Order: sequence, then C-alpha cells, then structure tokens
Amino acid sequence: MTYPFRFTDVPSPTLENGEARDWGGLAARRLTASAGLHAGAPFHDHRLLFYLSPGVPAECACEGVKQRRVQGPGDFDVVPAGAQGSWEDAARMEMVSVRLSPELLTSTAEALETPGGRADLAPKLGARDALVDHLVRALIDELDAPQPASRLYADGLAVALATRLLHELGPRVPGRQILSKPQLRRFVDYVETHLDAELTLAELAQVTGISVPHLTTLFRRTMGQSVHAYVMERRVCRARALLLSGRAGIAEAALETGFAHQSHLARWMRRLLGVTPGQVLRG
Repeated sequence: MTYPFRFTDVPSPTLENGEARDWGGLAARRLTASAGLHAGAPFHDHRLLFYLSPGVPAECACEGVKQRRVQGPGDFDVVPAGAQGSWEDAARMEMVSVRLSPELLTSTAEALETPGGRADLAPKLGARDALVDHLVRALIDELDAPQPASRLYADGLAVALATRLLHELGPRVPGRQILSKPQLRRFVDYVETHLDAELTLAELAQVTGISVPHLTTLFRRTMGQSVHAYVMERRVCRARALLLSGRAGIAEAALETGFAHQSHLARWMRRLLGVTPGQVLRG
C-alpha cells in the first residue's frame, strides 16, 4: 500500500493538552497532535491511545512492534508501562490518552487469579475492540461533563478496562460463573440500606465477599447490567416512591437517595423513566 505523503516532509510536531480527569488509578485526557514524528517517552503508567480523527495515515512503533496504517475513529494503541514508542502522523490527529496505573493492573490480575498474579501487557498497535470502544467513549463523555463522575462509576470503568486489557493482552484467566444467591442478597440488602451514601466498588465487593474485578464481571453476568447502572436504577426508583408518597420534595428526595442535587436526579429519572421529578409530583 502506498501513502500520499512523505513523513520526512512533515514539520516539527506539537502536542496540545485538552480536558483531563484523574480518578487515581485511572486518568483520561484529550490530546491534539500536529502532523509529524512524536517520540513517546517511557511512562510509569500503562497507556491506551484512542484515536478520534478519520483517515489519517500514520506509522507507529513500540518496543520493536511496528505498523504503518491509515487509522480512524475507534483504533487504539496500547503502550505498556516503561515502554518506549513513537508515532508519526500525516495530518492533525485528535485522540484520548487513557492511563491505567500498574497498581490497578496488579490488583486486578491478583483478584482474577492470573498465573503468579501477573499483570503483564504486550504492546498492541492499531487494535479495535467493541468493549474497549464502549468504555473509552464513556470516559470521553466524562471529559465533556460539567462535573466529575461518582467514585463508583469511575471505579467500575477502571476495573472493566483493566480486566479487558488483561484478558486480551495478558495471561488467560479462569473465571467464576455468576454470583451465588447469598452473595447477591448481601449485595442487594447493602445497596438498599445505603442508597444515600457514596457507594464504592471496594465496599460492595467486601460486602459480597469477592474481589472488585470479580464483582464487576459476575454482577453483569448475573444481573445483565453494571453495578453502577443497578445502583442508579434503585436510586431513581426510591426517589420516585418518595415523591409519590408525598413524604419528600424534589430536593429532599434527591438528597435521601444519593444524588448530588435536583438536576442530577432529574437527569437520571428522565433517562430511566422518561419523566421528570416535577411530572412525577404532578402525576
């Protein structure tokens, strides 16, 4: 395949930083790279570069792995912690850089019982994966949101992304099938009695008696939805019941069910029930 450009003709490149969010073991930032050769210095964290611009010829390299391609939206590269790489674009490229800490990968690998608890990732260039695409686009939505996501939501994205990368680019791991009935009952009871609190995956996993990665994987298999989706659904249902009972106004219902404010409740109620809290009161 031939490309309509010569990399050596491209001027010195620049890299512009955009919106960023950091949740500890997981961080994301928008980047805009001008055309040219970009040298990637080693980082302490694992990095996933998710590309957004269409039809840009590029040449990438990481730890001896090389690829020349026309990259488009949804393509991504994985650069393991400590690895060196470079990429050279023929045109301006918009992307999102996602960082995952080695500590997050190690704890996830240990919880998933990988051989020796290994959290090794191999370099991957020009990859595509439906689940990674979904998770990174959820992070992009958070970069554009006026307020940061809850810790529960961010933890869920972090563990889900770490688990997916370990499954695809690390040692194969065994898995349990679904949550047992006692585990599910403990989980449900705890959520119902703590809807007004800032729930975290760590405490929900402790209540259930399994690791965070196992909880996120097995809960989805058992209930057909993520932990965060389930909790938000229960919060909306509880808020609706409070409004219908006349025991609370909109502000009180939001506070008693763990929402940050009235608008937060309204957004989720409209998304899940198709109505606003005001419409529930009037109805």
